[in-house]
Amino acid sequence: MFGTVRTIWALMVVVGHIFWVNDFGRFAVFGFYVLSGFLMTYVMQKNYGYAHTSKIKFALNRFLRLFPAYWLACTISILLILILGSSEDGKYAIMTIPDTTLSILANITLIFPHWMPSQIEPRLSPATWALTVELFFYTAIALGASKTLYRTYVWIAISVLFILFTYILNLYWHARYFSIPAGSLPFSLGALIFFLVKENKTKFIPKVLISSPFFLFSAMFAIAIFVSIAITKGLPLWAMEVLFYCSMFFSFFLVLSLAMGKPFLSFISTALDKKFGDFSYPFYLLHYQAAAIASYLMYDQISIFKGNTTLFAMLATFIILLLLSYVAIKWVDTPVEKLRRRIKNIKSEKSQNTNLSSSENK
Repeated sequence: MFGTVRTIWALMVVVGHIFWVNDFGRFAVFGFYVLSGFLMTYVMQKNYGYAHTSKIKFALNRFLRLFPAYWLACTISILLILILGSSEDGKYAIMTIPDTTLSILANITLIFPHWMPSQIEPRLSPATWALTVELFFYTAIALGASKTLYRTYVWIAISVLFILFTYILNLYWHARYFSIPAGSLPFSLGALIFFLVKENKTKFIPKVLISSPFFLFSAMFAIAIFVSIAITKGLPLWAMEVLFYCSMFFSFFLVLSLAMGKPFLSFISTALDKKFGDFSYPFYLLHYQAAAIASYLMYDQISIFKGNTTLFAMLATFIILLLLSYVAIKWVDTPVEKLRRRIKNIKSEKSQNTNLSSSENK
């Protein structure tokens, strides 16, 4: 039910990064945070629980979901750098082979050690600074940050206080986007969605805010487009930030409506939605690599398409990204998913054997 939205958000990040559409992808990133806050709270509450062994199972699940595909993306980056060479052009200067112990460990573990992970370079998959934020809040949720509705309210309050604190200190808006604490508000709001649905509190929300996921997405998308254009025409920073948080709340209601079971588009089946969603993570990991290949084939150099944003460039990048993502899904995600199911089955068999032994003993 979330697959199509996830993949469109991933494509917004791709367009923003590769074709220099100002701030476009940033609206999608906070949407991902809201969705992750909901989903991680949901699985901890419904599938795992908060016992020590359950937290280990949750950590193993997240490891298998994130790291194999990420390591494939890093391997592709290294091969491209060795074959095509590195680049000094803009964002591609980030994508170089790490040469210190700290940078090697950071690129292996996805833990970029800074309160603003985006400040740590090099990154073999440049967009993955946000995964450091994700890992931090996965841990917080596993440790019980959203174990109860009361804790979730406290979490939201602390998150709002952080935002206010950055304004009091007159910190630049990057502190409210790129930093780890900046992810706290959308994650905590995502956690709140779980309790709103579970405790049937959605009846107190105006129906116009939850009746149509597509309308809510369209509003969020329209804000992103408007800001991307208006910021080049002198849109004040304060206005951009107001619209940014408006977009985040549209993302909140979008995820809430989807969590309530409302379809994003009625003609997209659950199976098709899942297939679309399978591409979201590879798109996010591999778009710099795809654009590097496309730009090298077209211009004989690795570069972002700034000033060269043509329909052909976009099409070439998307086709290469689609192929790389298909490889990641077929050769990494699918086998890993089978492994995850096998592990679950082994645990189920152990549980059944334990229950059988207990019955026999009785």
